[in-house]
Amino acid sequence: MSPRSLSPLALGLALAGLAVGAAAHADGLFRADQTPGDAAAVALGQSQYLMCAACHGQDGEGKVGIAPRLNSTNYLAIASNAFLRDTIVKGRAGTNMAPFGAGMSPEAVDGLVAYIRSWQTTPGLVLDEGPLTGDVATGEQLYKDICARCHGRSGAGYSESGSGTGIGRAGFLDVASDGFLRAVILEGKDNTAMRAFDTRSPVAVADLERSEVDAIIRYLRANAW
Repeated sequence: MSPRSLSPLALGLALAGLAVGAAAHADGLFRADQTPGDAAAVALGQSQYLMCAACHGQDGEGKVGIAPRLNSTNYLAIASNAFLRDTIVKGRAGTNMAPFGAGMSPEAVDGLVAYIRSWQTTPGLVLDEGPLTGDVATGEQLYKDICARCHGRSGAGYSESGSGTGIGRAGFLDVASDGFLRAVILEGKDNTAMRAFDTRSPVAVADLERSEVDAIIRYLRANAW
């Protein structure tokens, strides 16, 4: 889809938003792998996002059973630009997320990433990419007891009539690092059913120790399909 022209007002708002984002970047809002785009990239991305809104919502709020929320404080603080870009280009096989790489120029993809990144309002989290602890058997039991009710027995998510996204497919797990998965499990995803699982969180839906979180990740990786 070719980008649509923005009105002078929309372009002005994009430029103003970029000025705020650039200042925030200077103050350390973004991690090195979350570099925000310039005004032109954000404006281009806003026009490209029109084709995403049908599933992900006009403001990135998502639609349960169709597509996940993108405009999430926790999610954007965790996800890297590379993670977002890979998802756009390659899609997620077996889900509603089709690959858009063949129909979009690299500049258009980068613009879309920049537009989504412009929603970020909290500092990027430093991800723990250390070796996994825990064991697969413990992870399997925890997954069945806690995670399966939303993400499905095999991690297929929506296609298993779950309210959560698919997290068991190799296409997702190949891109999501251990640090990404740790952070999402511990921090949750605000304004969604994905609550925090960190023992230190006052709103945790379950109190999971770090080794238990790692065990779940090891189980998912051992059974990716």
